[in-house]
Amino acid sequence: MAAELQSTRYDVADMAQAVDFYFDKGWTDGLPVVPPTENAIWGMLESAGLEPQAEITFIDNRQVSVTAEKVAINGVMAGCKPEYMPVLVAAVEAMGDPLWSYHGPATSTGGSAVLAVVNGPIAQELDLNHGDNLFGPGWRANAAIGRALRLVMRNVIGTLPGRLDRSTLGHSGKYSFCIAENEAESPWSALHVERGFRPEQNAVTILAALAPQQFYNQLSNTAEGILTTACAHMRISAGVRSHPQYVLVIAGEHMQVIGQDGWSKDDIRRFCFEHTHSSQAELKRIHVMPGEISEVDKTALVPLVPTPEDFLIVAAGSRAGAFSGYIPGWGSKSTSRSVTREIRRP
Repeated sequence: MAAELQSTRYDVADMAQAVDFYFDKGWTDGLPVVPPTENAIWGMLESAGLEPQAEITFIDNRQVSVTAEKVAINGVMAGCKPEYMPVLVAAVEAMGDPLWSYHGPATSTGGSAVLAVVNGPIAQELDLNHGDNLFGPGWRANAAIGRALRLVMRNVIGTLPGRLDRSTLGHSGKYSFCIAENEAESPWSALHVERGFRPEQNAVTILAALAPQQFYNQLSNTAEGILTTACAHMRISAGVRSHPQYVLVIAGEHMQVIGQDGWSKDDIRRFCFEHTHSSQAELKRIHVMPGEISEVDKTALVPLVPTPEDFLIVAAGSRAGAFSGYIPGWGSKSTSRSVTREIRRP
């Protein structure tokens, strides 16, 4: 006997009533959603080769099983095409990994969002943006996949603002926070390759992340000059004594300069690690570390991240403009770590 959808069905008169119905039920992110018809849900499931009740992940601290049917429904609501479903499934699977540690980033007052970085041939096939206006609007795949992740958190796992989501401020990445890496023009290995995948494999990496911040350097024609600016900005941005990870997004002009200087991603990581330490005296002076300042504090240094490997380097952004960016990871030290999953297609 063929599997059937288990979700409750609702009859509505027209599209306008359907949109208002979802608002009334509290199932939206504040924007209208696409009503998930049975045909649309099946289209998503078939694209990933999944039966409706297949478990994608289990969120331990919420005791919630996230099924393929629920992921498909929220994907349709977010505006996903069926071919986006395998990406969405891999990202949801990653959210259930104990290393990502769902409870902390999902409920903290710190207000992180789920940053998703897509790698592999699928990024180009789905027209995921890795260039102009990287974190802005204009690309359906980026917007819909990122939005679907948040709707799954809201509607399936129950992470509602003011209840399980206790974010003080939040940021716009909670609507959608999904990008691709510019693998074709990057002088370096792609993020997923560094994490053990082959270049031809498809993968998504998720990180509990704060808002992206950009820095400007049009004066330097060396890798060291550009990264000195980046480190100064990252050091100032540190809101706690140490973050678990940082993403450094290197865009076109800076990518060319750093690549032409022959710097590898490991070189970038080592330099950024060495130049983002702050003294305990400074951290106490700006009131992010408790206690009175002592002589020892003036020479005792605190790193921005635990190790050089905790800088994730992503080549992305416009070819034009002397801007790059960085994204602080949520939490401190090892509270939540980035997770990479293969995107599997039938």
